[in-house]
Amino acid sequence: MALTLAAGLALGGCASDLKKAQVTVAQIADLLPGHYSNRAQAEADARAGNPEHDAKSIAIVRLSLPLLSHYAFYAQESSLDEMGHILSQRLYTFEAVKDGTVVQRIYTFAQPARWRDGQNNPSLFTGMMFKDTNAMAGCDLVWKQEGEKFVAANSRETCRVSSASLGTVRTEMKVELSGDELAMAELAYTAGGKLVQGIESDPFYRFERGDQ
Repeated sequence: MALTLAAGLALGGCASDLKKAQVTVAQIADLLPGHYSNRAQAEADARAGNPEHDAKSIAIVRLSLPLLSHYAFYAQESSLDEMGHILSQRLYTFEAVKDGTVVQRIYTFAQPARWRDGQNNPSLFTGMMFKDTNAMAGCDLVWKQEGEKFVAANSRETCRVSSASLGTVRTEMKVELSGDELAMAELAYTAGGKLVQGIESDPFYRFERGDQ
């Protein structure tokens, strides 16, 4: 009887943890979509003479991709100084896990041009298949709530990304989401720990939600 009771309590705890994670995912899904810019941050850096954060915009839109995830989003990051220059295109999915954690997975695209400006036409993704995406293995972010904001981070040790300019690097990603601000940091390190991309003293690009 004692074993049965313990098992029942454990199952109840798992169900409670999963429910909390599901609520967190739903809250993130409500907050995340939008058009953001870090213009104010870039201009403040220039005035202060600090290491400059490039002026960027990022557009995030929720997608209907039930075969992949109930919570799927397209994110397109663009330069504000070079109009029309796209810096990155990614697909995000979110999942509530039984242990109470919320996991974000990140995907790139096999043919990025096919999905260009997809934030303006989410129906473009209706025919998307698994072969159209490439998962960034080992780069999952784990989300949690801290006070009034949601924060996320991945493991630098497992997230290894290859690029033509940097080769293979270990990538550390962090996110903070609250109200009308989305702060994102992505730092790249060599295997020996040397920073080769990003601003270590102030890693976050602080995007403010816009009207468009």
